[in-house]
Amino acid sequence: MKKTSSTIIAAALAVGLLAGCSSGQEEGPAASPAQPSSSGAESAGEPNAFGWIKPAQTTVIDFYQADRDNPDKVARDTVRLHDYLLNNFNVDLKKTVYDVDPKERLNLMLASGEYPEVIAAMDDDTVDKWKAQRKIIDLTPYVDQYGQNIKKALGDKYKTYLDEDGKLWGLPRGWGYLPGPDFTAHIRMDWYEEMGSPKIETPEDYYEVLKQMVAAHPTNAQGEKVYALSWNDQVNINNVMGIWGLKDGYKEDADHNLVHWLNTSEGLEAARFYNKIYRDGLLDPDLFINKFDDWKTKFANERIVGHIGSWWHSWNAGHEIWRNSVPDYQEDMRYVQIAIKAAGAENAYLSPKDARGWNYTVLTDKAKNPEAIIKFLDFTMSPIGTRLLGWGVPNEEDSLWNYEGDDKWSFNEAQKTALLDGTFDYEKSDQLGGNRFWLVHGQGLLEDDNKSTAWYDQNFVDEDKWKKLMYDNTKDTVYDNTARRVVFSVDNPYTLVNQQIEDLVKNGFAQAVTRKTEDEFVSTFNELRDKANKLGLQDLEKYRTEEYKKQLEILNQ
Repeated sequence: MKKTSSTIIAAALAVGLLAGCSSGQEEGPAASPAQPSSSGAESAGEPNAFGWIKPAQTTVIDFYQADRDNPDKVARDTVRLHDYLLNNFNVDLKKTVYDVDPKERLNLMLASGEYPEVIAAMDDDTVDKWKAQRKIIDLTPYVDQYGQNIKKALGDKYKTYLDEDGKLWGLPRGWGYLPGPDFTAHIRMDWYEEMGSPKIETPEDYYEVLKQMVAAHPTNAQGEKVYALSWNDQVNINNVMGIWGLKDGYKEDADHNLVHWLNTSEGLEAARFYNKIYRDGLLDPDLFINKFDDWKTKFANERIVGHIGSWWHSWNAGHEIWRNSVPDYQEDMRYVQIAIKAAGAENAYLSPKDARGWNYTVLTDKAKNPEAIIKFLDFTMSPIGTRLLGWGVPNEEDSLWNYEGDDKWSFNEAQKTALLDGTFDYEKSDQLGGNRFWLVHGQGLLEDDNKSTAWYDQNFVDEDKWKKLMYDNTKDTVYDNTARRVVFSVDNPYTLVNQQIEDLVKNGFAQAVTRKTEDEFVSTFNELRDKANKLGLQDLEKYRTEEYKKQLEILNQ
């Protein structure tokens, strides 16, 4: 299960670009036809094995996915499923990604007017911005006519995606609740056992073990320095704060009032934890400039002995590489996921879950055949459609699954065995296209069996000793964060404040962590806190509290 997080750009740029692209057009929501036309949506022939009737004309879905990614790898990983869908569905999926900040790219698209018919991975405030500029279309009439699976899958949640006028501007991606962790602490198992497996409960315990590991392995095989911890651009500060008992970066009292970590003693201790490691010379000096691939190279070269981040990071950069490159590889040469909790914290809250999904797929005003597009997206919301788009091409020797038709399917036993025994080839399986065209389907358990999920490697948790260990170790760190979602729309007076504070905090945290003395650290942290409060952080806390309480009331009805 691999997800990519987006970085942040200055709101001033966003506002400037927005203001500069109106071209004198009337502001307000884009208009939608009361009844979708049937042009281009006609079908021909008999249903295929999936129950899909090929359209007479090829349905072209040209989309940009607003995640920072490697275009060459995406092209490699999508070709087989693209061809399968084109041959069997007459649907031509054309995915575009860029290795640049997606917010910046979307702003440039909006300013230039050069954007595709479909955009995936658009967050709430960006949806609102494009809606205000009349650049996306209302999907309600199309879903009403062609979206039976969409409405069935979303159920009671469907109405929560509608605006105050009952219009739908985007379909959710990754909606639903998968109970496993996303974010954890990691420890290298073979070296940990080498030490006699000392107790690890707190971040201090964790660091003490990491220090001992570095002392035993100060350099790698190439003579390069080894560090206790690092960081990469997919690590979220708010998630790290969960170790100190904060939820999504905020402290909550009994009355549901929220305080940002920067205004708490817990936030100070979290930053101090990293600063101490830095001052000990055991924190990767490149930690805040590492892209994921940079970090992965260091990790795979055994230069980083611990990690606090997404669970799949240490798998993808550790044993999934080592088992194919290390002579006489043993399965305990791997990282396992553990829960650590600061002393005094009621619980560690590491993996926030938003059942409404990560973001949205929208149709822009350039969509020539929205009816046909919605028809296909509706198919992908069905259980069998989710499996196809989630697991990739079926019925080939290296496929993850087999499909007989009439909703009869089975896992490829060879691939399942490889996943369970640690020989599964993720790089090769990626090329089957699974979840590479994630436009709308959910991530929870599928309704027709209540067991399988779009994440192929999360389907056998009870049979996979390593996944089961991870789930068991971290089960108390997963929590529902749906009610905390806030939409920072174009006309929200807190949008600019929120953006400015996020930029300030991201840079200020890095500066505080990398101070050379305790006094310099404390001074830098306090200066950061004061600057954020002067920008309006405490007002933002009050606003988030109000919105949170409103959502709690709605969800508890």
